[in-house]
Amino acid sequence: MFGKSLQLVRRSAPGWTTANMLISLVSSFIPLALIWYIKKLIDAVTVAAGDVSATNTRMVLLMILAIAIVYFLDEASQSIGNLVRRKQAYHLELYMYGLIHKKSVSLDLQHFENPDYYDHLTRASREAPFRPASIVNNLVSMLRAGISLILMAGLLATLNWWLVVILVVANIPGIWLRIYYSDVLYNFRRELTPVARKAAYFNWLLTGDRPSRELRLFGLGELFSTLFRENFDKQKKEEIDIVRKRSLIELVSGIFKAAAVLITLYYIVIKTISSYISLGDLALFLLAFRMGMTYIKQILSATAGLYEDSLFISDVFEFLNLKEKVVIMPPVVDVDRFRSNIRIENLYFRYPSSASDVLRGIDIKISKGETVALVGANGAGKTTLVRLICRLYDPQAGKILIDGNDIRNIDPEKYRRFFSVVFQDFMLYNLSAGDNIRAGDIFAEKDDKRMHESAVKAGVHDLLNSLPRKYDTVIGRLFDDSRELSWGEWQKIALARALYRDSEILILDEPTSSLDANSEYEIFTRFKELASGRTCILISHRLANVSIADRIIVIDRGRVVETGSHKELIKAGGTYSMLYRQQKSMYL
Repeated sequence: MFGKSLQLVRRSAPGWTTANMLISLVSSFIPLALIWYIKKLIDAVTVAAGDVSATNTRMVLLMILAIAIVYFLDEASQSIGNLVRRKQAYHLELYMYGLIHKKSVSLDLQHFENPDYYDHLTRASREAPFRPASIVNNLVSMLRAGISLILMAGLLATLNWWLVVILVVANIPGIWLRIYYSDVLYNFRRELTPVARKAAYFNWLLTGDRPSRELRLFGLGELFSTLFRENFDKQKKEEIDIVRKRSLIELVSGIFKAAAVLITLYYIVIKTISSYISLGDLALFLLAFRMGMTYIKQILSATAGLYEDSLFISDVFEFLNLKEKVVIMPPVVDVDRFRSNIRIENLYFRYPSSASDVLRGIDIKISKGETVALVGANGAGKTTLVRLICRLYDPQAGKILIDGNDIRNIDPEKYRRFFSVVFQDFMLYNLSAGDNIRAGDIFAEKDDKRMHESAVKAGVHDLLNSLPRKYDTVIGRLFDDSRELSWGEWQKIALARALYRDSEILILDEPTSSLDANSEYEIFTRFKELASGRTCILISHRLANVSIADRIIVIDRGRVVETGSHKELIKAGGTYSMLYRQQKSMYL
């Protein structure tokens, strides 16, 4: 894990990483110079106190100046080091977010159906921005503290090598404690990831925009507050209990360190009283021992930190190592356009969390230029079928062919360029109105004329043209100087986005569910114009709208039960005819 983490750090900011190492290396020698000049100053002051001469006074002043210079260098190295580490951390954090976002975008939608995926994502998002940097900083801290410790230990060894032994042994309990509780905390946080996600979810329900209306209408505030507290308390109270136990043991380990200081201080003072060493040496060895304790603590802390980092960084690589299954499969076929038909043959599919198939033996053929409507009850499998056609999922059995080529043999990204879709759960982007529409084809050159034409076809041009900054007006309510739209107006934006994309196949999944009657009537009376000669797949529960389709396919519990034109299906008197007459009777 260390090797992979260091590679990430090097790739994200090679220059700043090198600068960090060099500054740390240079700064590790400064403490030795500082205590050496302090010793020299005390000895010079001692001599000058007995003989106030110009030479002795000059020596005192020189030592004072030397200490001031070294102190300044120490401060400067810390300030520059902090700046370098901040720069390095900035580049690394941005790089890691890029990896997480790229991986999340590339993963198959099936991952999003699995709660384990969200646990992986939560842990990775929590650790990715700082764990690799923490590994580097801990390694740098070990290097800097290690060099300084060797220098201080060398000084102490000139007096008595036992002082070095005492220095090391007194800190052993601390390293054991840190490593042991790193394991405990890691396992605790990993096990409670679902609890942390629940707490975050209830917090969103209490503070988010979308839940705000029902929250007030149904008086759900206290319920969700209680659920938030339960999950938050479960997470934090157990964590605080672990930290409390660690703190108690740290107090015990502190006794060992205090005893080491007592023994060392007594020994050095006795040596000074017996005139074995000077007052300057007294200060030198005391400071060396105190700094040695500090450096050992830094080394042990960095070692334990590296161990902790190795545990938590595994969550990041665990997420980054998730495999995409919707990938191009050999033999690779290069299909540049849609020429003839789409065939769906004996298709079976089930979601990872489902115990039964959503689609069972689907067989459908859609010809180029045809408008096909998919009809059926909620949960029949219509939207799932559309997602499979777009290859957002792969089926468990059966296949989908475009112009006779298995879509699994085509690059997924290139294949999806054939489609433009208005999903039932379409997205609302808090961007400008124009950017919302242009999001349908971000790879194409910016085309305002095509954008306006798409808005006109979707029936939203007049609205957008009336906004304060017209198409440049930010829509949504997340940011300042923005304008909120009704749900129906958002749906028109989504339709304009789909029409803006220069694709050969248009898929509309309940495209007018939020529109008023007039807007819906206008869109469907001009449907042929909207489709613009494209192959179209339409999903709608309002059967009066699908009568415009060349062919209607009725799906029930994952199977095709009827197919034909509106007139043919009405005449057949089957499922479609029954549903159509039921809906029609509601308006009589």
